[in-house]
Amino acid sequence: MIESPFVALWQRYIRSLITHKERVGMAERCVRALLLIPPYCAVALPLLIRAALWKPVTVFGTTEDGIRLRCRLPDIIQMYVYLFGTWEPDLTAFMRRSLRPGNTFIDVGANVGYNSALASRLVGPSGVVVAIEPAPLASAALEETISINALTNVRLVESAASDREDELRLFVGPSFGMGLTTTVSNRFLLREQGRVRAAPLGSLVTLDELATTRLIKIDVEGAEDRVLEGTVPSIDALAADAELVIEVLPKSWSNPQLRPIDVLRPFLDRGFHVYLMPSSYWPWRCLWPKDVGAPRRLRDLAVLEERGRLDVVLSRVDADAL
Repeated sequence: MIESPFVALWQRYIRSLITHKERVGMAERCVRALLLIPPYCAVALPLLIRAALWKPVTVFGTTEDGIRLRCRLPDIIQMYVYLFGTWEPDLTAFMRRSLRPGNTFIDVGANVGYNSALASRLVGPSGVVVAIEPAPLASAALEETISINALTNVRLVESAASDREDELRLFVGPSFGMGLTTTVSNRFLLREQGRVRAAPLGSLVTLDELATTRLIKIDVEGAEDRVLEGTVPSIDALAADAELVIEVLPKSWSNPQLRPIDVLRPFLDRGFHVYLMPSSYWPWRCLWPKDVGAPRRLRDLAVLEERGRLDVVLSRVDADAL
């Protein structure tokens, strides 16, 4: 039986492997990863079996920024927060560089609130976070994150963003990946769980929020083609320095002929440029969270004609990196 004290020892060991150096060489990375993999797998696998047969282990985790989240292990996002204190270090660093007091951050697919809570601290009392999350379990966890951290500048919107007003079927991720929850039906390991409201982004946020938006994060597991189509009418209402961070999964789109260039073209036509965001979901990536990369300009747009997974930033800044 896996109990919380044993899991706490596991966390303590793994956190001892983390370095906060801003540059970590390949040899050191390999050593740290090799010290991580056996104990990580030795506990993660029983946690997965326990969650499948009974229920997850529930513990509280604290991020690098002091944000507390109730973590249900072995959900990957919540497990990384508990073990490493971070999730997607490159995106986290980009948010820290980009968001300032008074900004608005729109989190489309907010999940349990890691990014929303981080943004809340960064934009301060004069700023706003709009956390958009349609899944009941995730939105309940998000509401708890808002409450236990006293995040008074976060507005929760329990809806899916899409291309039009509608009701969409919701497909819920497994115990190890609540973040896989989506409104797209052709994803493996998902089960249908009712219907949720859907609307274009402009119907879910106010004009004042659009006008002060600095970042829009879109992570909707294959529904981003519809979300972006529904966002196009709001482009001109955005601030001149507004940027969009998007996980692009074209192989999950309902139209098999649609390419990233087709979905992003309306934004390119309005002066946005495409940057590639570094991204890795391997656990050892979180062992050097301060060694981060900047989004790099994608000069060869032929890449967008392929239907591979991309993490992109859309920005009107004309530079080699953000």
